[in-house]
Formats: sequence, structure tokens, C-alpha cells
Amino acid sequence: MKVKIMKNNKLWMEDNAIRQLESIADFKGVESIVGLPDLHMGKQPVGCTICTQQFIYPFLIGNDIGCGVTLYETQEKIRKIKVERLVRKLENTGIYGKYSIGGGNHFIELTAIDKVYNQDLANQLGIDTKKAYLLIHSGSRAIGESIYREYASLEGLEEASERFNSYIEEHDKAIAYARDNRNHLADIFTQMANIKSDNRIVIDCIHNYLEMVDGKYYHRKGSISSLSHTYAIIAGTRGSSSYIVKTIPRNDELYSVSHGCGRKIMRSECKGKLQSKYKRDELKRTSLGSYVISKDKALLYEEATEAYKRIDDVIETLLQYKCIEIIATLKPMVTYKC
Repeated sequence: MKVKIMKNNKLWMEDNAIRQLESIADFKGVESIVGLPDLHMGKQPVGCTICTQQFIYPFLIGNDIGCGVTLYETQEKIRKIKVERLVRKLENTGIYGKYSIGGGNHFIELTAIDKVYNQDLANQLGIDTKKAYLLIHSGSRAIGESIYREYASLEGLEEASERFNSYIEEHDKAIAYARDNRNHLADIFTQMANIKSDNRIVIDCIHNYLEMVDGKYYHRKGSISSLSHTYAIIAGTRGSSSYIVKTIPRNDELYSVSHGCGRKIMRSECKGKLQSKYKRDELKRTSLGSYVISKDKALLYEEATEAYKRIDDVIETLLQYKCIEIIATLKPMVTYKC
């Protein structure tokens, strides 16, 4: 089958997202497609891997090349952090200039290890349950957008052509910038929050990029490679756990793991559907007791937990397909989106 959708009866899956993914199957050079459990609609399908030969499609990677999630270890003990005081300190701040978080579902999150499922693997990663951690989801910002505008053609780029080579060069620069952006954001935030940290990277995994393997091109949009990443972070919503996992490479799933929950309600519909259920200020505190700091009022509705699929359903599906092993879960303390 050219298009494979990873799902089960419990997981909510949008029919339009599946149709959008299937519409790509007839593109020149497309060999196989996998829709991950977090698949949802966007300008291009999100939560998928598309394998091609001879042709690549920058449009399918999107405008945030190199977007990923990095987990940093701080030197701050959880018991010493006064969360409410920290929230008051951060509410009137913002990160501007060359390095920035970005909009949408991008964030900086102060988080804690909630539960360890595999102590041996946790030890290999150097995980300390007494320390606070920093989780950062961000990408290549304006650089990725400019590359997208230049190369986003549905016609695709033929292997070894001048346009192909120039895109690959720009693509690789964007990935490097996105990593650099996350590292600088970690430094800026820990200084701003007065959190002791050398920002040791525990896990760094990207999910928007083109991966080249054995002469084939794996277009990853919201898809983590189990070939390139032994360990991964699967991000939950701001009101649910995130998962630290060990990936299991599987050819049938194009060596792919979900990057997050996957959107369930379109951004344009969130406020209309949720404002009768929640007052805006209620969305600043989650059911886990964590805080969300955002100056964008509409974003609080767009990023509400109910706007996304259940992270546990996504994880259960990945386990069913034998794509991951759970190492630990992370519980958010403060999510910063300014």
C-alpha cells in the first residue's frame, strides 16, 4: 500500500487529513507515505513522512525547516523553585531580536520528570528526577519562511538539478540555525528566570526536514526519524505530559515517530468552540496545576488542551506499532509563549 495510516479504533483521526495525504501519492517520484498518529491538516499534511526518489518537494517540508524539540537539564532543584513568584516575574517579559520562540505551538517550558518507566535508559540519559528541565519547541523562524517562499513549488525539484542543490544547501543552513536558536533561547530564558543552568542537552530532535537515506528522500513534516534519533521527545499539550522515548527503527513506518499530539480543532475555530467553556484567564492555569504565560489572548484558546488529540492515545498507537519504548514522562510547571 502506497499510503499507510497509523491508527486504531481509539485514536481520533481526521478524514480530511487522510485525504490530503492521499492526494500527494501521485506526485512524481513518490514511493510511499506514512501518516503518523498525530496526523492533521495544514497548508501541507502535518504528522507524516513522504518517501520519494529522484524528486523532492520543499512544499511538503513547509516553512519551519529544522523545527524541533530540545530537552535541557538545569542545575536547579525543583523544590527550590517558587513557581508563582517565577510566573509573576515572567509575565511582563518577552524574548525579541535575532532569537525568538515564534508563534503557534512553539514554547519554552520549565518542566519536571513525572514518572520513570525505564530506569536503565533514564540513567543512560543522565536523568535526575530532583532537577528541573527546560523543554524548547522552536524552529528556523524567518530564515525557514524565506526558503519556503523561494522553493515551495508543487512541481518538485529534480535530483542533482541546480535548484535541488541550492535548496539542500539552504535547508541545511536552516537546520543549523534552528538548533542555534533553541540553544540561545535556553540561555536567555534561564538568565531571565534566574535559574541555575549550564543547559546540558539531554535530547535534541528535529521533525521538519528532508532526510536522505540510501538514495531516497524522506520528507518529514512533524515526523521524528528513528534512524537519526535514538531518543526523542513527543510533546504533549500545555496541560498534559510530554514523553521521553527510545525510538525503534521500523521500515514499514518509514523509520518515523510522532512529534506531538496533533491538532483536533482548527485554530480559526478554537475561540468560538471554547470561549463558552472557559474564560480566558482560566486557560492560564492547566488541570495539572501548571501555568501558561502568553500575551496573545487568542493563542490561549488555540493552544488549549482540548484543541489537540490526547497524547496518551498517540503514545498508545506508537506502542501498538512497536515504534517506541517509553523512558519517562515530563510534567509542565510553566509554559512560556512570549
